[in-house]
Amino acid sequence: FFQTVLTTSVNNMDVNGRISPNGFQTDATKKDDDEEDVKCGIGGIYPSCLQVLASKKAYVIIYGLLGMNQFAMHAYSVSTLTTIERRFKIPSRLTGFMTGAWDIGTMVVGILMAYFGSKSHKARWVAFGSIICGLACFSKLIPHFWFSPEKIDFGIDMNISKTGNRSLIYTPPEEDCSDGGISLLPAYILIASQIILGIGASPYWTLGIAYLDDNVRKNAMPLLFAITACFRMVGPTVGFLLGAYALGIYVNPEESSSISSDDPRWIGAWWLGWVPLGITLLTLGTVMSLFPRRLPRAVIRKQNDTNNSIQPPMEKSFRDFKRTIKRLTNNPVLIYNSISSVFYILGMIGYWTFMPKYMETQFKISAAVSSFYTGSIGLIFTAFGVVSSGAIISKVKPSPRILAAWNIFVELLDVIGYVSFAYIGCPSDDLHGTWASDGSWDLTMPCNADFKCSPAVKYEPICSLDKSTTFYSPCHAGCTDVSYKNNTKMFINCKCIDSGMATESYCPVDCHNNFVIFIVILCILRFFSSSGRAGNTIIQIRSVSEEDKSISIGFAEFLLSTIAFLPGPVMYGYLLDSTCLVWGQSCGSTGNCWLYDGQVLRYYLNFTSAGLIFIASLFDGMVWYHVKNIKLYDQEVRKKVAEVIK
Repeated sequence: FFQTVLTTSVNNMDVNGRISPNGFQTDATKKDDDEEDVKCGIGGIYPSCLQVLASKKAYVIIYGLLGMNQFAMHAYSVSTLTTIERRFKIPSRLTGFMTGAWDIGTMVVGILMAYFGSKSHKARWVAFGSIICGLACFSKLIPHFWFSPEKIDFGIDMNISKTGNRSLIYTPPEEDCSDGGISLLPAYILIASQIILGIGASPYWTLGIAYLDDNVRKNAMPLLFAITACFRMVGPTVGFLLGAYALGIYVNPEESSSISSDDPRWIGAWWLGWVPLGITLLTLGTVMSLFPRRLPRAVIRKQNDTNNSIQPPMEKSFRDFKRTIKRLTNNPVLIYNSISSVFYILGMIGYWTFMPKYMETQFKISAAVSSFYTGSIGLIFTAFGVVSSGAIISKVKPSPRILAAWNIFVELLDVIGYVSFAYIGCPSDDLHGTWASDGSWDLTMPCNADFKCSPAVKYEPICSLDKSTTFYSPCHAGCTDVSYKNNTKMFINCKCIDSGMATESYCPVDCHNNFVIFIVILCILRFFSSSGRAGNTIIQIRSVSEEDKSISIGFAEFLLSTIAFLPGPVMYGYLLDSTCLVWGQSCGSTGNCWLYDGQVLRYYLNFTSAGLIFIASLFDGMVWYHVKNIKLYDQEVRKKVAEVIK
């Protein structure tokens, strides 16, 4: 009798020691799992060769690879933002919304999918979502193949012999304005693709992590979560390196370009990387669909181990859905942890979204090079931070308060790091021009006034021979002739330059030391930031009962999508646009920004990020206060059960 009482009490008890309202059950009332529920296969076909997949190791690998691909998609999308702005002549606030559109899809379906999918075949939902993501990747190719190829217009006569001198003829470029100038249709197509990606990615986060937690011991969860997170941490490197490779190829690979990839006007093959990403997602999604509803060893363990909770199936309805949401909103740990995550993501998302643009602006490097550095720097530190934190949690089993306190420490360290970034950058005071009364940068000076350089003159930076001043174009430098010497193009007879001579591209800036300092601090921040993610997630899923686990993840994801991931990139896009000095023009419409005020951009981005992360640390302080009674590990649950039964 007492064995039955003990067994049924544990089976109906959540991680906080509360007895389930479903009452007591005896082993006689439990039904064995259907054989199909623990076999790998689909559609009634369960070949023996596939049964090797029915293990937590196989799931961790496939789930980790899917996560890596999802992070690679994010990173690749971010690495191509600047190029997309130039290709389709759109401002940063719109590309920011394009990035955040991913979370419109998540916001629409995430929480409902988490609730109604929590008692269904979780792995198959993850697979279905991955296949949707794969198809959405191919939809990203539509703007490239639908719209006419990009033709770079230099605004001057470029048919110059590479011997002798020729006069420059400044003529406004002929623009096709039959469609009204700048078309936003490509941006709308890319935004729609992002929304579909968000819908497809939602099951991965809400149901994928719940499936893992359902099928492993609680003590093993921190380490396994860290391993899957380590897979995901490789994703940004894959995405940024793929972006660096694609952006090094001309946007139309079958054509040649008269400018190099180092030229700020270069437009790389932004669309190319979506092909391998889409193929990989379709392949991994197909493999994920073969996983069983429950892993065999987990079923056996739950049948034999009376110290694991097995909740009976509960009927899902909208009435119960409302009760569940009310129960979640009354959970202080869940709410404070979610709000802290919202502010933390808001503080970090500016760098996540616009890091390549930031590095281009601050350190005068190309889009391909910035993508390479963004993808490669900090990978080892990030992976080491995630894995080491997961291993330490599994081995040492720190208390919930220690985990919460560590998150506070990490966030305060981030605040210090971002404040320091505000003062690390390259000098940006070498651009020729003056401040206008409306706060814009006026490129017209007495020395170039007779040239009537219209706003339609395309961006073609040149540098004075003494390397002291950068000009927007040869027209704005007042150059009348061009000459080739040793295969190098020289602009001569330039009215705005004392020596009268200039070379192509920006003036070189000695900024190597500042760049190295930036990279070192960034690596340190990545290590510590990643070390807090495992503990944060464990607190999140242990703060609720077993039946609410999936929907609690969906609930947090809904808050993050609505308040952080969606508006965050748009907010930072507006901040970047507000620091623009020179806007591109086409058919009388404003397009993308060509030149930014580097110092103001540093202040806006870094101080905003530091302030938001500091607010996150305050809410983590509330988590620290309320989290002391949460039971994180199997032993604590057993002890609580014994106390209740006694």
